[in-house]
Amino acid sequence: MADRRFFILLAYLLTASICYSQSTNNPLIHNWRYAGVEEFGVMKQADSTMKNDMLQLKADGIFIMIKNGKEINGVWSANEKNETISLTDSKTKKSLIYNIKSIDEKTLIIEYQTPDLVRTRYRYEASNERLK
Repeated sequence: MADRRFFILLAYLLTASICYSQSTNNPLIHNWRYAGVEEFGVMKQADSTMKNDMLQLKADGIFIMIKNGKEINGVWSANEKNETISLTDSKTKKSLIYNIKSIDEKTLIIEYQTPDLVRTRYRYEASNERLK
């Protein structure tokens, strides 16, 4: 019985440490409003179908994204060494890995590279709006 309590406590502490590692000190944890996309060096502002698109990264490792008006949610993680962020959709279980190109208190720029090596940069601006 004592061994079981020990393992439950250990599992709780490990979960807490993972959540703490993505604490509010992490500049990624924010509500981000989609501002536009850059492809082949050309910046395009958000059009009418994307004007309400957002990305919310929470301290507990959950993300909510509105992309082309559709909601996607799941878990996210960041790799500081590789400067990447991984978003895993809760429904499809597919993960997308983005390179973090730039981040500050007002702007987040992430880049996705397709299998055929096309790179697309997504620009987000800090927002006070919350999705959920």
